[in-house]
Amino acid sequence: MRNRGVRSESDLLAALGAPLLAARRLQPEAVRVLARQLLVHWFTPGRALLPVVGTRAGAGRSSLAAGLATELATNGVRTLLIDADFRSPSQHLRFALGRDGGFADLLEGRGVRLAACRDNLAVLVAGRVREDPLELLSRARLRRFLGAAARPFRAILVDTPAAERGPDLEMFAALAGGALLVVRPGEDAARLSRLRLRLARLRARVVAAIFSPPA
Repeated sequence: MRNRGVRSESDLLAALGAPLLAARRLQPEAVRVLARQLLVHWFTPGRALLPVVGTRAGAGRSSLAAGLATELATNGVRTLLIDADFRSPSQHLRFALGRDGGFADLLEGRGVRLAACRDNLAVLVAGRVREDPLELLSRARLRRFLGAAARPFRAILVDTPAAERGPDLEMFAALAGGALLVVRPGEDAARLSRLRLRLARLRARVVAAIFSPPA
């Protein structure tokens, strides 16, 4: 697979294996269908967490996380969107929110504020990062918070940093047991295969694979 670009669903399946749900191109209808499928096959009682991951920056992870969270909320599902991309946060910009009182602040033991952006949708921005991101994510406070958040929220989507920027996404994939993968057409198949192996070592499966449109 060296230097081979992934440009079709068949290429994607060859690099990743069959995901739980589907490999599909990112379109408005695809997001609506994916939301319905996740409610049936993933967001079942006792399982609320799903990280959105990708190999490289610019693949469309943040856009999909925001769009999917909005779609779930529109369908009456109490949804929490967490911006855990401490290296390049963006959800505060998408939802026109301030950055104070966010996820990093929570993990560091400071005050936190959930923003209710619309009915059934709350957003936790990245916050002000003052410590090493990996050290923050390794704290027991992360697991306690996610466990508590799963009681009021049926769906918790996490916008994670690109895999090329570090292992941050692995914390959430391991806790969730899966990940929603966003791929830019033309992505190197070997890079995707390495990400699949990383997830497999965590016992996290690819829940769905989404082709985002070219930049």
